[in-house]
Amino acid sequence: MKNKPIRAVSSRRRFLAGAGLAATALACPTVIRQAWAADTITLLTWETYHDDPWIEEWGKQNNTQVKAVRIGSEDELFSQGFSGAVQADILYVETGSLTRFHDAGVIAPIDPSRVANVGNVTSHLDWRKITNTGGDCLGIPYNWGTQPLMYDADTVKDAGSWAALWDKKYVGKVNMFDDCTITFPMIALYIGAKDPFNLTEKEFAACEDALRALRPQVRTIARGFDDAATIYAAGEAVIGYCQNVAVVNSLQQKGKNFAYSLPKEGTPTWIDCTAISKKGDRDIVYKFISDNLSPQWQARFIKTSTNNGILDEKTAKSQGLDEALLKQTNIIDSADASFWQKLVIFQKPEDLDRRLQIWNDFKAGTL
Repeated sequence: MKNKPIRAVSSRRRFLAGAGLAATALACPTVIRQAWAADTITLLTWETYHDDPWIEEWGKQNNTQVKAVRIGSEDELFSQGFSGAVQADILYVETGSLTRFHDAGVIAPIDPSRVANVGNVTSHLDWRKITNTGGDCLGIPYNWGTQPLMYDADTVKDAGSWAALWDKKYVGKVNMFDDCTITFPMIALYIGAKDPFNLTEKEFAACEDALRALRPQVRTIARGFDDAATIYAAGEAVIGYCQNVAVVNSLQQKGKNFAYSLPKEGTPTWIDCTAISKKGDRDIVYKFISDNLSPQWQARFIKTSTNNGILDEKTAKSQGLDEALLKQTNIIDSADASFWQKLVIFQKPEDLDRRLQIWNDFKAGTL
């Protein structure tokens, strides 16, 4: 007998989840260009990346309306851009997906020389090599972070390995999030794959077995940062794969004793890059991108969301970010070479369609 589909929780901040909703929203008067605006920039971005007051302020200063369409997964980001449901100028794509988006015509090469503030990207991110395809740069970092194991420290006492997600003590208390692109590499690390982005047939089979065994552990699949925080705060989950460390910080601010670890098998790590579509190749778009990399913009982003952004420790402190805040991020850690040895930066997978099929079968209970 097959398992029932896992319940997926929709985020209160996610919208345009389907083409129909997208069409309705884009037809809504609230997204028609304001009378004062000479141009419009449309973003496909993530929760916490571009709060409305920030983009409204920038828009008025630059006589340009900025519309932010917030997504909850890399798969949704691709779907919205590829289907044309959202005609984005700028998309925020993690490094392992840049080639996929480019090959599908969703993004075009970007010219770092047109981004005045590109020099503010911390030297600890070796981004130019991993964003280059065929001599073209496909993205410029906006934010980076780890995807660790997060847990309720009052309940979970051994969180040094991904194996904790499969511990029978936590049946029905494990949380995952609905993003095959960034979840599958964790499964691959857990089963001991030599290269989590280039699996052998034997390793694919082991991943399928691991997912079958994981399924009874999972009660819900979160879609977005807010969903995950709500699930953990309600006690519906005590351990899970963390989409963003900001979820842990949010729970701590609510008085919840949550923590995270970098498991011994390795921790998937993302670098979300600013990418542009063909229609985004405009001077005003490049100005927005550059202003987003200014120390002032980044410091506000880091302080508000506890994301890592792209600043190094010295620059962050020059903008008034104190030690206590920076310790909630990985900005200080990033200066230590040994820290990076624990991380596995996302790369292009060998067969994304196969991974997606396995992941969808896992969710549907038909794997």
